[in-house]
Parts: sequence; structure tokens; C-alpha cells
Amino acid sequence: MSTEYYVNRRKRLADTMADNSFYFVCSGNLVESTDDSNYIFQPYRNFVYLTGLKDVDAALMIVKTNGSVKEHLFMHIPTEHELRWIGTRFDADAIKSKTGIANLVPNENWDSFISRLLFRNDIQDVYMDMARWDMNYAPNEAQKRANRLKEIYPYLKLHNAYHTVCKMRSVKDAAEIAAHRKAAAITEEAVKNILSNMKPGMTESQIEAYYDFVIKSHGGKFPAFTTIAATGKNACIMHYVDNDTVANDGDLILFDLGAQYDLYCTDVSRTYPVNGKFTERQKQLYNIVLKGLEVAESMSKPGQLKSELQQISKKVMAEELVKIGMIEKEEDISKYYFHGSGHFIGLDVHDVGDYDDIVLAEDMMFTLEPGLYFDEENIGIRIEDTILVTKDGCEVLSGGIPKTVEEIEEFMSRGK
Repeated sequence: MSTEYYVNRRKRLADTMADNSFYFVCSGNLVESTDDSNYIFQPYRNFVYLTGLKDVDAALMIVKTNGSVKEHLFMHIPTEHELRWIGTRFDADAIKSKTGIANLVPNENWDSFISRLLFRNDIQDVYMDMARWDMNYAPNEAQKRANRLKEIYPYLKLHNAYHTVCKMRSVKDAAEIAAHRKAAAITEEAVKNILSNMKPGMTESQIEAYYDFVIKSHGGKFPAFTTIAATGKNACIMHYVDNDTVANDGDLILFDLGAQYDLYCTDVSRTYPVNGKFTERQKQLYNIVLKGLEVAESMSKPGQLKSELQQISKKVMAEELVKIGMIEKEEDISKYYFHGSGHFIGLDVHDVGDYDDIVLAEDMMFTLEPGLYFDEENIGIRIEDTILVTKDGCEVLSGGIPKTVEEIEEFMSRGK
């Protein structure tokens, strides 16, 4: 992604700021897992969106005074010990070139920089960038810095710019769409590798390994999210991730998975017969879910209220279940349908956006994922696609992954 994208995004953000103010966003810090190890670092996505960097313990600051905007990047400068033992790299010229930010500041200068800034300028407003899902979470770096600012400079007005950046992220630019296409292509290759190697008697994790191989062969350190590979009754558990059961002949196996490319995600669900052939009953139920997905996808276009798409797929599936005598009235579908049908997707799998009232616009990206779960038959079926809203409709980026009964059985019959 070129520097121009990051420069333009920061300019759009600066345009929303009041004069005599500054904004800051932190990349995040390492979190200890056990002993002397850390969890794999995941940078705060708004920081990535504005800088393109994935570094630990970094912060972007945008200062707007007297109509003039200046940008500063605070970073950890690695020690000789770090360079020797963990290979930390720091190339100031490369960072400046990638981000378009000329002023790099060591992290230890944060306090003195803030002091000089507030002493020399009539700063009144501070825009922090912080997402919190739960009040009981431990304070993150952005919150710690905001609390310290408020304690020392109580006159400052603190604002959370999180939602401002989220609105920017809801419509993808050309570079983001290209990254999503790449992630979808990797996912397609990985799923097809599963189908080419899956057979009864394998464990779910053995099947999953064929997917992981393709992800890593493309340079991915890990998938977009923890893979669900759920055979038989396990598919009726919404977030089953143990993946340790034997896949038996005659079972269906539900996959919920996705690759990422440059942190841009794909999210796909497919349900396949382990032996390559649907039974008539499996086919009947599968096609009901598929119809719910296809009708909703056909309605996906600019101007469509996103929340209505779930109701569309739900109604279609309910009508079909009534036809085959599974339920007496449409509202009884709640016996078999337990979750929402889709979410926005981007730098996060469950990406930012207004889930209740958003009207779809060109270059938005989201998923649709209707599903039905029949505990008494040990059958769980979910089918999900990653979708790009186009000028006149939509493009299913995951459309190359076998989805119809005919496509699935034909592909799985190859080489067997």
C-alpha cells in the first residue's frame, strides 16, 4: 500500500479536529502468556490504518495549531541486546518513507514533548483513540496516557476519536480491496486443499492442517481468526474450536475460517460431506441454507439497509422449513437458527461499523452467514461469503470456493 493512502487518511482525520488540539493513537504493547513468552502481538487496527505500521509500543500524534498540522511518530528504539537476541529491526528512513511522517521521537520523550506542546500552545482539546468492549478490561496504553493527561492538565477536554476513524474505515479504498482479494484467493486455495485431502477417519485437526499449510506457504503467520472445523454434532456448537474429533464416514463437517493478507481479512463458512457425497437428507437441509444466502446476496447493493438482509435470509429459510414440515409457522425457525447473519469485515474480522442502521454503500465489505442447526440429527450447516458492495450490486469475493451441492461433489470426486 503506497504512502499516499496513509497521508490522505491522516489528512481526513485532521480535518475533523478542532484548532489548537492534538490526536494520539497507540499501537499497543506485548501481553505475557506464560513464563518468558508473550502472545503474538496484534497491533491496534486504527493505528495500522493511519500509519501502515505494525510495531509494538508506538504512538501517532497529530497536532493542529493555528490551522497548521504537524505529525509525530513515537517509537521504541531497540537496544543492542534486543538487536542481538530477538532481531528487532529499526530503519528510520524506511519508516519515514512508508508512513510519510518525517518526525520520529523516542518513546521516553513523550512526557517532555507533551509538556512543551501544552506550554507553548493554547491546546484545549485532546483526541484519543480507544476502543473498549468491557469496562472491566485492564487499562490499555491509550487510556493510561489519557488518564495521566487529565490528572496533570485538568482543563483539557478529552474526546474519543475512535468512531471518527471507524467511519473512515467502513468504506474501503482500492488498496484495501486489493488486499481483501488476495486474502480471499488464499482462502480459496486453502479450502480446496482441504477438499482434495479430506477423508473419513481423519481428526478435525488433521483436516485443518491442510488449510494451515496453505496459509503459511503464502507467508501468513496465522489465519484471520481461530479456525472452526466441526464434524457431526460439534457443528451445532456456534464457537467450537477444539477440532479434536474424528470425522466419520457420512458426517458433514462445518468450516468457519479465513486467511488474512496484510491484516485484511476473509471470513468464509462452508459445510461439506466428509466422504464427498451428500445424503438426500443432508442435501435437502443444505439447500435450504444455501437458498437463504443466495437470496440475501441478490439483494445486496447500495441503498440496501444491511440489517434487513438477515431478515430476508431468515424468512426464506423459514418458508422452506415449513414446506418440508420441520416447523409449523415461520417464527418457529428460532428452534434451529441462533445467530445473526453477517458482519462488516476489514482489518478486523468483525470490523467496525454501525450494525443497526447502516445503509450499504459502494466499496463497503461485509459477510452474510445464515445457518441452521439440527441437534437431533447431528447436523449443523452454515454457509458464509465475504462480499464487496459494487456500484450496482455486489461481488462475492469468496465465490470461487465450492458452494453448491453439485460444485462440492464434483470437486471432491477428483482424484478419488
